[in-house]
Amino acid sequence: VEQLVTVPLEQDLLAGVPWLDRIHSESITGLSEVNLYFAPGTNVLDARQMVQERLAQVAYLPNVGSRPVMIQPLSSTSRVMMISLSSQQLSLIDMSVLARWKVRPRLMGVPGVANVAIWGQRDRQLQVQVDPKRLEKLGVSLNQVISSTGNALWSSPLTFVEASTPGTGGFIDTPTQRFGVQHMLPIDTPRQLSEVTLEDTHGRVLKLADVANVVEGHQPLIGDASTGHGTSLMLVVEKFPGADTLSVTRNVEKAMRALAPGLGGMHIDTTVYRPASYIEASLHDLGVAGLVALGLVLLVLLLFSRSWRVALISASAILVSLVAATWVLYLRDTTFNAMVLLGLAMAVGMVVDDAVTDPDSMWRRMWRRRAQNGSESEGNGTSVSDVLAEAASEVRIPLFYAALVVVALLIPAFVQRGVVGAFTGPVVVSYLIAVAVSMLVALTLTPALASLLLGRGPLRETSPVARWIAGGFERHVARHVTSTRTALGAMAALAVLTLTVIPQIGASPALPSPKDQDLLVEMSATPSTSLQEMDRITAAVATRVRAVPGVRELGVHVGRAITSDQVADVNSGELWVNLDPSADYAATSAAVRRIVAGYPGLADHTMTYEDQQVAAAQPPRRRALDVRVYGQDLATLHAQATRVAAAVSRIPGVVAPRVSMPTLQPTLEVRVRLADAQRHGLRPGDVRRSAATLLSGLLVGNLYENNEVFDVVVWGSPATRANADSVRHLLLDTPGGGHVRLGRLATVRVVPQPTVITHDDISRHVDVTAAVHGTDPATVAGQVTHRLQAMRFPLEYHAEVVPATSSLTGMRLPLALVLITVLVAVFLLLQAATRSWRLATLLLVTIPLGAAGGVLAGLPTGVVATAGGLAGLFLVLAFTARSCLQLVSRFRAAGADGVVAATRDRLVPMLTSAAVIAAAVLPFTVVGQPAGLEILHAFGLVVLGGLLSSLLLTVLVVPALYLRLAPANAAPSPATDF
Repeated sequence: VEQLVTVPLEQDLLAGVPWLDRIHSESITGLSEVNLYFAPGTNVLDARQMVQERLAQVAYLPNVGSRPVMIQPLSSTSRVMMISLSSQQLSLIDMSVLARWKVRPRLMGVPGVANVAIWGQRDRQLQVQVDPKRLEKLGVSLNQVISSTGNALWSSPLTFVEASTPGTGGFIDTPTQRFGVQHMLPIDTPRQLSEVTLEDTHGRVLKLADVANVVEGHQPLIGDASTGHGTSLMLVVEKFPGADTLSVTRNVEKAMRALAPGLGGMHIDTTVYRPASYIEASLHDLGVAGLVALGLVLLVLLLFSRSWRVALISASAILVSLVAATWVLYLRDTTFNAMVLLGLAMAVGMVVDDAVTDPDSMWRRMWRRRAQNGSESEGNGTSVSDVLAEAASEVRIPLFYAALVVVALLIPAFVQRGVVGAFTGPVVVSYLIAVAVSMLVALTLTPALASLLLGRGPLRETSPVARWIAGGFERHVARHVTSTRTALGAMAALAVLTLTVIPQIGASPALPSPKDQDLLVEMSATPSTSLQEMDRITAAVATRVRAVPGVRELGVHVGRAITSDQVADVNSGELWVNLDPSADYAATSAAVRRIVAGYPGLADHTMTYEDQQVAAAQPPRRRALDVRVYGQDLATLHAQATRVAAAVSRIPGVVAPRVSMPTLQPTLEVRVRLADAQRHGLRPGDVRRSAATLLSGLLVGNLYENNEVFDVVVWGSPATRANADSVRHLLLDTPGGGHVRLGRLATVRVVPQPTVITHDDISRHVDVTAAVHGTDPATVAGQVTHRLQAMRFPLEYHAEVVPATSSLTGMRLPLALVLITVLVAVFLLLQAATRSWRLATLLLVTIPLGAAGGVLAGLPTGVVATAGGLAGLFLVLAFTARSCLQLVSRFRAAGADGVVAATRDRLVPMLTSAAVIAAAVLPFTVVGQPAGLEILHAFGLVVLGGLLSSLLLTVLVVPALYLRLAPANAAPSPATDF
């Protein structure tokens, strides 16, 4: 495969494709996969066109195997459905015929379907199975059988037989009509083919049935499938990028229902793997939780707001902001997924605070205006529009700086790359859109509603909850607001809690892991395990797993399928386990893991399909030092890699270098002895071609029946290829009409060969990896590069240091530079907002402490460093920054003597915002982790804890420290005095 397929593809066709950045290939038994990586920014369709133009020249490749196929572009989680076909009446060959020629074409026509791979497909073949001993006894050569079989058909791909030029049927012209001539092949069964007369028998009349067994069979299998009840076919349906999973699933199910009447006697199961079920359950759970959250938000607004008018303005602003943000995302053709939802959830903090703070400020301004005028007429004193403008400027200026601080905190997300960057991108975009829409609503809709609802009518009503909060503040909190001792104690406690998050970073996966009801169990046996043995093992595992309480359905496939989504040999298999939604997820998945782990020698890994695809997309984790040795001969590569390992081991800081050789498997090596072959008149190519025909079969032609094409193959009998020793006893034709055993012409022995031959940049390679201790890895890499340049390698061999990459947290810029940039940007923004270096320093130190409660809430369940937990911490930080900047702005307006009063006035809107945010996330937190809400559960848990610490920091720490650090010349500002 490597020599006849991979190398010609890479070097002769694909190496010079425009915009190509890197080539990586894998060659395994019977399959070559070449991956082309293009430069960033390359248009995918342009790249595919360039590659397709090169593949059009594939005629220059050796005539082995099938033509290369460029896989369709697939979604990152491409599997949209797995369909099991089984029958008690039809054979697997008959089922395969229906699946290949009826079912697959119909499903490929469904909008959004990119590929349908059939595991366990057994193509119908008419096989002429020859026994060399029988041929020797009758004096017949293998070439006679091949030629006779090929010439019995209308056409043959073999150029040395007459059927390679079948000609056309032609036509007959009469004076009035033209008649086409159509020849009908009288062969469509093994019995009819067996009646064909053998060629060149020198007067003897011999039929194919006399020298071979003509049977109906199937090709050598590269994979198989099962449902746990027995052997079946497995159809894996994959979708294009951007295709709607629900729509594709429903259309595929509709197509299968339409095909069902014509598939009599066949059982169709479309629930083996159906991710649409998870999505449907997620949407249902999300809808229920969302409705509950909406009801709680409205209730909290009515209880906490100063009047029902203010509550109506706030509720309208929240709903309009979120709906408008969702509409903008829809217009951008954004796929609504968990990460987009998480971005909108993060924005709830700023949306709610905008919707609460602005109406509250406007209410207080209007109340002040009417109290001063002593009348409700609009003609006296300041106009309503002026009052609303003053209220808006009072809150918008600090909130503008707070928004800039939040954007600065997002810098680490902007510079992420790779898999993490793909996840953080939708979060950031949806968050920024929602925040921008919220600010637009606060500047347009909120003032308009305030003018209508607050500009007219009485404003004397106030919320009992607001009065209770004000009274409680005066009785229990006011005396602590200016206490430095209380502030420092609270800061110390919050700091200790915040620092506990550091060990949690990296302790749990930062990327989301959905609680999908479909578990994927990857299993692999030792190399060279046969398909029959792997079928037996997987069937035994499936039987035990099916008996686990909570398992509803399962499917198994082994090896690979034609145009499948994975490169695998028959020693690997996958078990797809569908769990009952009512079952205990953790207990059932743990039971499945215990069963699979109980099979010695079977490597296994249990996860969800989404987790598998995320892991596959990440670059491999490397040790601190990775040196790649390039070359061709594996033995020489190993020797040179050993030299490199010894050389780098002497460099200070390099620890335990080792050579990473590929996994080996036993392989039968046939090496022709040229002198012995020449004595029998044979050439090495003759030996290989004859052995290939007997061991793997030779396609001699096709049958065409009912718009279906079937192969006709000449192949060795099962006894001829029964075991490894039979290869030595293969009888080969000699030019004189005799036969000779393969063992007399060639040495046949078992040798180790790699299971996979990988190429990087069109070359084999072996890696030397090592750890680095006590020295900067970049410095060590430079020393290793210098050492490699001084080494001498054989011709066409060289070594390079592979640049270190991080598979999970890779950034376009160094992490230290990113963090310094964020700190500097935030500090400068805080200084611009407060006009004081000391206050900016205070806020820079205290704002992160507001997340301490979120850290404490997330520690028991370990969700702090997950995607949901980090998003929750970000919401709390944004809320804390907004609260602190607004409070400092109030302090500057009120002066040192008004700090307590300003804190009291700001307490009601702060508590209202916090209560509304808590009400919004509470339904996603208290109901556990149903389908689709796993991320929001962690998010809500952290937010609930973080809001408490944020309020504690804002009320007890910031006012007291402000009095100690505020500039001496700070005085009330008449423009913002209230």
